[in-house]
Amino acid sequence: MTGQGHHQIGRAGEPDRVADALASLGGATTGPRRAIVDALVSADRLQTPEQVLAEARVAAPSTSLATVYRTLERLDLGGHVKRVALASGAVGYAYCGGSHHDHAICTRCGRVIRVDACAASAWEAPAGFRVASHELNFYGTCEACAADATPDAGPARGAA
Repeated sequence: MTGQGHHQIGRAGEPDRVADALASLGGATTGPRRAIVDALVSADRLQTPEQVLAEARVAAPSTSLATVYRTLERLDLGGHVKRVALASGAVGYAYCGGSHHDHAICTRCGRVIRVDACAASAWEAPAGFRVASHELNFYGTCEACAADATPDAGPARGAA
């Protein structure tokens, strides 16, 4: 998905903005926290906390899994990460900044594509219902995975 209103998550120049957002939530911008934020911003796909930890430890070897979870929680509260339940039962996170937008998520590789045009803006709430917020995810196959000729090895393929 590369049309108007869509772009890949993880843009240059944003780690400092997110670290500032972390600090505004009451947390100091430590080396491990900056490494966690950098790992999230540089990825264009969902990552488990363990994957974030492995990436963050490249820059800050003292980073702990507890720090990853606390940082993800603060970023989630501030609207800076997208939290998605994965088919495996694990939770994946992707950096998404603080502004409202929706997501297209590849079910093969986990790539997350930001959709700036709000697809729910044309939706009319039922009479008397007041919408406070919403989340909208589109699930499917990204351009790179769709071009890959390798068949998806999902459970339906092996069924007899």
